[in-house]
Amino acid sequence: MTDCAHRHDCRPIVVVDAGSYSLSETSIAGVGLRLAEMARTLSRRYTVRVIAPPCADPIDLDAAELVTPGKKAEKTIASSDAVMFFDTPNRHRIELAVAHRTRIIGECRAPIEHMSYPSVLACSDPTGEHQRFLGPHRRLLEVSHHFICRSQVERAALISTLCSIGRITPEDITRSSTLDHLVSTVPVGFGQRGLEVADAVGRTHLADFLWTGGIWTFFEPFMLVEAMGVLRDRGVNATAAFLHAAPTEDTRPAINEITKAIENLSLGQYVHLHTKPLTQSERDQYVKAAHAYVCIARPGVENETGTRLRLRDTWLHGVPTIIDPWGVSSEIVARENLGIVLHDPSPETLAGALQGVKDGSVDRPGRRMERLYENSMAPFFKWLDASCATSDRDLRRRPTNEQRETK
Repeated sequence: MTDCAHRHDCRPIVVVDAGSYSLSETSIAGVGLRLAEMARTLSRRYTVRVIAPPCADPIDLDAAELVTPGKKAEKTIASSDAVMFFDTPNRHRIELAVAHRTRIIGECRAPIEHMSYPSVLACSDPTGEHQRFLGPHRRLLEVSHHFICRSQVERAALISTLCSIGRITPEDITRSSTLDHLVSTVPVGFGQRGLEVADAVGRTHLADFLWTGGIWTFFEPFMLVEAMGVLRDRGVNATAAFLHAAPTEDTRPAINEITKAIENLSLGQYVHLHTKPLTQSERDQYVKAAHAYVCIARPGVENETGTRLRLRDTWLHGVPTIIDPWGVSSEIVARENLGIVLHDPSPETLAGALQGVKDGSVDRPGRRMERLYENSMAPFFKWLDASCATSDRDLRRRPTNEQRETK
């Protein structure tokens, strides 16, 4: 069989490495869903193979092939034209991509939030424990040929970092003052397949207001519980639910405290913790029927530098987001009229916003097709097409730091 037969009519082979992120239909999280949707979009132009932990109910990846870690994954990387890594990448597979001289693409979000994880802070040496996140991240910065960012803020932070470690040279700036050959911005959004799946299901009311993402230490989930108590005391008939309340090692303490708060405030009939496995189609039914999503965070550098992936729900389903004023995500909500920014977050101000939504005084923003990955990934496709058309002699390697040092 010819090489072209293996490569589906000579299409470039792109590997999407999910690292430790699950692609299970019932446990996939924000980063996993983003990389899965990007893989689906890529699979319409390239031969795509996705390396992810094994699971009983993998999410639909369209034409992309799912590969479990191990020998087959190693062979897949060896035969690929490009490998994409995301948050918390697998260090061993990074080194495999380096060894096989394939193109390396990194969505290099700095592991800031991990420094607040209870599992890290509980260690005798939290700084040393954090190295298991920081080490692969730094290695990816060193060896990637191209980088992907989720927002202009993240792009600015990445470029400053690349300059500091010597990955940007005068030659780069001469080639392109905007560094388009080195960095592509692919904003948080949704793919065509995700849109089709969402449109295929109806609306099922779980609660009026949903907390749609994880319950992390840098958020303020208790404020939603307290706000629901304020609404009850005002005589407003409303309900809320935390969609992903199945405890994990790092969310169990917060979920336990929320459970106690619901009991102490006698809000059991108003606030629901959804702890059962939830498929994507079920999730779509609940979010489509909600009046608004709530995402209140604490002030902190994680929220200053990162775009919240749960904004996908608003762009896809057209349901307003109620958010705090801290960081780039609130700036996006304000600029694009996606919902309500609480400039002074408190149970009372949040309750006022929820009541306004319930009363119909807040417009639904509507679906935003400019956030479709098939549209927003176009500049990255341009780079990838040009890169794959370049001979190995010309491309591999664009010198990384360690290669410059050995010359």
